[in-house]
Amino acid sequence: MSMDLGKELRDLAADAAAAARPVDVDRTRSRMHRRRTQVVVARSVGSLVAVGALVTGVVLMDRRAPAEVPPVAPVASPTPTTSFTSGGELCGTPYALHETDARGVEVRGAVVVGTLQRETAAFETGTGSRDTLSVDVGTTADVPTGPSDGLDPSGVTTVLVDPDGTVAFWNDPARLLQVTATDGSGGIAPDGLYDAVDCRTGSPLTGTYRTYATTTTDGTDGETVELAPVSFELGGGTLAGQWPDRVPACGRPAPADLLAGRSDADLDVTLDPSVDLDELQGGVHADATLTATGTGRLMGRVPQTLHALLVDADGTVVSQLYDPTREEFDSGATFDVGPGESFPGEVYQWFASCTAAAGYGDVRPGTYDLYVYAVMLASAGPDLSPAPTLAVGGPFAVTIRGS
Repeated sequence: MSMDLGKELRDLAADAAAAARPVDVDRTRSRMHRRRTQVVVARSVGSLVAVGALVTGVVLMDRRAPAEVPPVAPVASPTPTTSFTSGGELCGTPYALHETDARGVEVRGAVVVGTLQRETAAFETGTGSRDTLSVDVGTTADVPTGPSDGLDPSGVTTVLVDPDGTVAFWNDPARLLQVTATDGSGGIAPDGLYDAVDCRTGSPLTGTYRTYATTTTDGTDGETVELAPVSFELGGGTLAGQWPDRVPACGRPAPADLLAGRSDADLDVTLDPSVDLDELQGGVHADATLTATGTGRLMGRVPQTLHALLVDADGTVVSQLYDPTREEFDSGATFDVGPGESFPGEVYQWFASCTAAAGYGDVRPGTYDLYVYAVMLASAGPDLSPAPTLAVGGPFAVTIRGS
């Protein structure tokens, strides 16, 4: 079953099961058509990256590091008084973060600021006005057990909280934008777009907001996390980016320096010693510690996930480092470390084989060396622009079991 078809069937099943509201047949057809016509959702590494090529309702993402990206500035924490109210309207309610880790699912993603070109139905980041939000947040499996099928947005509530600790925006389904191009091309805007307005006043959102996503709003057990903050200031980036040309290629010999433990890494990664690496099925999910190895300071935002790859006994890379169906997202946490100082992170990686582009197949069962290998943005000081920074760990002996 193809990933697109599987995703459509799950969406149809979710709509059919939603007893609280009737199934909107036209909307369902529109969503299916939209997923067939979208090639890549518009994303940028930083807000100053110009979008160069538009496909119908699509802007291709620049995978390169921007020449100039404003440094990361930690966001002051509000002093909220309560959590989500049980049901009802979320807008204007006080919000307190109660970060929880639900079994079975992981919440990931980001809210991106941009503009929707009504003529072409294309969402653009980094240029033009900043009047539209793209909420690209969803759930995936808590423990990787097979090929990734992207993020499932159903059942996830995403909110923007102002400095006073109250909800200024949430992904209210009633306010979801569904736009068809006016130029006659038939283009349809990507899913998850909203007008960037304060739900309390109807005025444009301004400034910077802390961002949270949760699978529950009534106090029951669920997954609740803090995502990267959303900034309407020019240059306020949200995505961590990808640099496939900077990482070991699947199907090729691993770099000699990596195998010899001499890779020029800025951060050394160690895994939680309690993680069982002898019974993995399709992927790894583990807590990690990142320690600065250089001579200066490093400042940045902690990625939601660090990547890992597998190397066989012949020294060949046998897994893809980046799953092409996923974007790279930052968390709401920041780091500021000097030589020998550490901060926590998380490794989460599907082990897609080198032929995954043709079928998203798993790496075959066996024993391998696992290397954590992640490229992130970090700066050497508060007034300096971030640059790609390398975090490496391993080798760790792992055993992949059959499903």
